[in-house]
Amino acid sequence: MNRLIPSRRCVLRCCGVLSSAVAVSVIAFICLWYAYPLPTGMLDPGPPGSLSLAQDGDVLLDITADDEMRRLPIGLNDMSPWLPLALIAAEDARFASHIGIDPIAIISSLGDNIASGRVVRGASTITMQVAGMKLGHPRSWSGKAVEGFRALQIDAAYDKQEILGAWLNMASYGGNLIGIESASRTWFGKPASTCTLAESAFLVGIPKSPERFRPDRNLSKAIARRDEVLGRMLLTNVIDQERYERAVSSQPLLNRSRRPSNDDHAGWLATQHDTAPIRHTTIDPTLQTIAKTIANRHLIRLPGELDIAVVLVDLRTSSVRALIGSADYWDPQDGQINGAVSLRSPGSTLKPFVYAAAFEAGRLSPNSIVDDAPLDINGWRPRNIDRTWRGPLTAADALVESRNTPAIRIGRDLGVGHVAATMRRCGLRLPESTEGSAGLSLIVGGMEITPWNLAEAYATIARGGEHLPIHLIEDAPTPRRRALSHDTCRAIEECLAGKPTDADSIMPFLAAKTGTSSGHRDAIAAGWNRNWAAVVWIGRFDDKGDPVLLGADAALPILQELLHHPATATTRTDSHWSPWIVRRPVGRSAPRQLAILEPRDGDILYSIDFVTTITPRLLGHTNKSVLFLDGSPVQNESIVVSAGQHELRLAQFGHEPHAIRFEVKTSDSYSAAR
Repeated sequence: MNRLIPSRRCVLRCCGVLSSAVAVSVIAFICLWYAYPLPTGMLDPGPPGSLSLAQDGDVLLDITADDEMRRLPIGLNDMSPWLPLALIAAEDARFASHIGIDPIAIISSLGDNIASGRVVRGASTITMQVAGMKLGHPRSWSGKAVEGFRALQIDAAYDKQEILGAWLNMASYGGNLIGIESASRTWFGKPASTCTLAESAFLVGIPKSPERFRPDRNLSKAIARRDEVLGRMLLTNVIDQERYERAVSSQPLLNRSRRPSNDDHAGWLATQHDTAPIRHTTIDPTLQTIAKTIANRHLIRLPGELDIAVVLVDLRTSSVRALIGSADYWDPQDGQINGAVSLRSPGSTLKPFVYAAAFEAGRLSPNSIVDDAPLDINGWRPRNIDRTWRGPLTAADALVESRNTPAIRIGRDLGVGHVAATMRRCGLRLPESTEGSAGLSLIVGGMEITPWNLAEAYATIARGGEHLPIHLIEDAPTPRRRALSHDTCRAIEECLAGKPTDADSIMPFLAAKTGTSSGHRDAIAAGWNRNWAAVVWIGRFDDKGDPVLLGADAALPILQELLHHPATATTRTDSHWSPWIVRRPVGRSAPRQLAILEPRDGDILYSIDFVTTITPRLLGHTNKSVLFLDGSPVQNESIVVSAGQHELRLAQFGHEPHAIRFEVKTSDSYSAAR
C-alpha cells in the first residue's frame, strides 16, 4: 500500500517539472508573440467597390472592387443594431468576456466531440473567425492553433466593436458577395442600416455556409438558418418570446437591386464627383425615366445612328435630376461616351449671353435696332444660316431669329473679352484666350462647350442672374453669386418666350434657344421654365454631319416635351423690371431713323376671303416721311392688301429709304401648306 503513495520527493519533482514546462511555455509564447507580431491590416476588409444611388436608393451603378468582389465596407454605427446582437448570439455568446479564444467553449466542444467520436461542433470565436477570414480558414490542428494565436493578438490590439465590424464587413455571402452591406443591398435592395430583426438574423446566418444558405438557390434552408439564429437570440435573452414569434413568422422580401438601363452615365459621373464607396446622387428615378422615354421616342423618328445627351436641372437646388449620356450605354461602338460632359459645339445657344452682356452694360435694349447686313472682318465674312439679310430689326427679333451678323456686330463693339467675361460669370468654362477677331467666332458657337456646362449657364439666366454650380451629389455645397441683373435675365426671357399674355396663366411656359453647329454635326436646344432648366444635344460622336441635325427640328421638340411634361411643366408668373436706359449704344451702323419693323422682309401672309389687312410698325416715321405700297403712297394705320407679292418702302427726304418685300397668299394656299 505504501508503494502506491508517491513520496514527497516525487511530488516535488513532478511539480518542478510542471512548473518548468509552464515557464518554458510562457516564455515560448512571449517569444512567439514578439517574433510574429500581428500583421497590419488584419481588420481591413479589402479593396472596396462602389455604388452610385438615385434619390430613392435605386442603384444607378454597381462597381466591383479591384479583385472583382462586391464589397462595400461600412462602420458598425452605420448598421442596424440588430446585426451585432444577432451575430454574437449565433456565433459567440461569451464574446464580450473572453480574450479572443474561449477556453470554456474549447473544453465543452472537446468533450462533445470525444463523446460522439467525431467533430460535432467547433469552438471558434468571432475573433478567431475574423483571423480565419484573413488566413483562409485553416482546417488542420496546426492551422487552428495559428488562428487562435492571431485571435489573441487581435483581441489585444482592437476593441470588441472593431472586431464585430470587421466580421460583418468581411463575411462571405457566396459568389462575389462580401460583407453585410453588399448582402443587404443584393438580397433586400436596401442598406444594412435599415435591416429589421428578422432580416438581420437572415443575413447573419448565411456566412456559416454561404453556398448552402444562398437565398436565390436555397431559400427554405436560408429561412431555417434564420430561425436557428433567432432561437439563439431568444435563448440568450437578446429578444423576448413575442419578438421571436413575429420574426419567425415573417417571410423575407427578397428584392435584388434593380439595374436600370442607360443610367450608367449618371452613375459613372458620380464617381468623378465623389470618391466615397456609396454615393447618393440627385438623380430622380421618375424624371430619369421620363427623360429616357421622351428621348427614345424622338430618336426613332430621326434618321441615322444619332446619339443624345440630356441634362435636367432643378433651379431651386441647382441639382441635376435627370441625365442621359448616349442613346444606348451598351452600344459597343460609342454608347459609353458620356455626351452630357463631352465638348460639343453649342451653335447659337451662346447668343443669349452676347445680348445679355450688351443689356447688362446699358448698350442695348430689346427694342434697339440692330443691322442684319453683310459684314467683313479682316477677311472673315460671316453669314446667316439661310444666307439672307434682314436689314434693320430689333435686338429681340435678331435674337429670336438667331441672326448671326447682328450678334457679331454687338460682340465686336462690346469687345470679345467683355462678352467672354459675362459668359464665365454665368458658369460657362471658356479658354482663357478669347481676344481678337478670331475670338468673335465664340458668338456663333465657335468654341466647344459641354451640355452640362451649358445647362449651368442657362440655369443662371432662368434663376434671374444668380449663379449656382450644378451638382450631382446630394448635399454638395452650392456657393451663390450674382452674375447678371434680374432685369437683364427677364429681358432675355421675354425675347425668347415672347411678351406675357393671358394664356400664360394656364399654358405651360418655356423660354428656349436652339443651335446648329457648322456642318450640321450638332443640334442643340437649351431652355427653362420657372422650376427647371434643360439642355438637349443630338449628334454623332464621330463628328459626321447630317442635314437633319437642326436644333429647331431635332433637339427642340425633345426639350419642349420634357419641360411641358406634367412632372415638370410650370406656368408663367409675372416678372417686372425697370425701364431700359441705353447709355452708349452698340451697332452704330444700324439705321435709327427709318425702319419697317412689321411686316418683316420675306414674310408670307395668308388672306381670308381674299382680303388681308396689315398695320405696319414703323421706326422713325414722322409727318415728313411717306410709306409706299408697290410704289404708291399709303396711310400706315391699316392697309388692305390683295394676294400676290408686294413691296413696302419708307422714305424721307435726306435719309436712305428702307424697304421690305412680302407675299400674300389665299386661304386655299394656307390649307395646302398645312
